[in-house]
Amino acid sequence: MASRARQVHTGDFEYFDYLIAMDRSNVADLHDLALDDAHRAKVRLLREFDPEADGDLDVPDPYYGGANGFVDVFDQIDEACRGLLDHLRSTS
Repeated sequence: MASRARQVHTGDFEYFDYLIAMDRSNVADLHDLALDDAHRAKVRLLREFDPEADGDLDVPDPYYGGANGFVDVFDQIDEACRGLLDHLRSTS
């Protein structure tokens, strides 16, 4: 898969409906970049869409997850992405 990464900029808040963050630190950074409350409302944690998140909404760093760290984080992200897709389908 070909891709290109870049940093988020203020124009992204106008262009995108959602800005998805992996943890609360990312949310804080995005909120600092946002120009107003409407922009801040577009910032969501990925695991908000995971029905199994059980209140812990940060995606953990897999390096500190023991022998199954990467597998566990992959499973969390997979579930959250499925939930996000369901959300997008139900709101469009």
